[in-house]
Amino acid sequence: MWLAVELKELRSLVALSELGSISLVAGHIHLSPPAIHKQLKTLEGELGVPLYEKAGKQLQLTQAATVLLPHIKELLAHYDFALTALDEWKGLKRGLVRIGTGPSSYVLPAILKRFRQAYSKIEVLVETANTPVLLEELQKGSLDLALVVSADLSERHDFVIEAAWNFEMILVSQFKKLPPRPHLADLRDQRFILFRHGSRMQEPIDRYFAANMFEPKVAMRFDNAEFIRSMVQSGLGIALLPLWVVRRDLKERQLSMIRPVEAAPFSKIALIRRKSNYVPRPVEGFIQTATALVAKDVPLLTISRSPAPVDSRKEKRV
Repeated sequence: MWLAVELKELRSLVALSELGSISLVAGHIHLSPPAIHKQLKTLEGELGVPLYEKAGKQLQLTQAATVLLPHIKELLAHYDFALTALDEWKGLKRGLVRIGTGPSSYVLPAILKRFRQAYSKIEVLVETANTPVLLEELQKGSLDLALVVSADLSERHDFVIEAAWNFEMILVSQFKKLPPRPHLADLRDQRFILFRHGSRMQEPIDRYFAANMFEPKVAMRFDNAEFIRSMVQSGLGIALLPLWVVRRDLKERQLSMIRPVEAAPFSKIALIRRKSNYVPRPVEGFIQTATALVAKDVPLLTISRSPAPVDSRKEKRV
């Protein structure tokens, strides 16, 4: 059974059950008595039953209306709850942000901490995956945002870079006798533990070696920075790793940093979303939190000779 009644007609019936008079209902809802009478008659016509009758000087609901009344009140309550939820969502007091990230995105905890302080009632769902999967999930709409490493999206016109941070790759080893300021050529006999060819982390390293005409002696390759870190800790070679991966090891002197004469390579962490004319308010709030997080608020991404942080609004459309 499909009804063409409107919520205002249902509200008038609820008010009549409480006030017992069409004139009182009209004053309460700020309509004329004839308008309220028309609404109630329309509702009766749709339902096919009388909804009120005279009881002395007042009106009272019929048995049919009494049966309907709790269901009508519940329906109106759900509608009001929906409007309240929408208002809270607009005011960033409610909502959900779905974020995808690689397994080693250092900036995410800093952003999440700021975001939760500002918008404590907005839920954040975080999922990890490699970059191709993250891009696919963004495209399908399963994720709102993604943090990806070394985001080269120059050939993609369906994504937007909302914020980006440079980070430094540093050379680390467990060996204590290596020269502190070598040329890369001085390390040609050392075993290198690197990322897998074609991975996002390995791309800037390959460019770095090529630019300095250095071909490392590669002993192992892995997909994961933590695997490489553990192999270096075991004394099985040296590696170029993001600073955030080994910062505690350096502080506790479990690993040593090697500073080649050649400037260290840099890569980038980018916060991206699918290009769309509509961005939900909770997602806008997360983006604003991320773009407000300047380099000094994300320590240990760089240690020296750092370029200026990427301006998130200058490098936006790709």
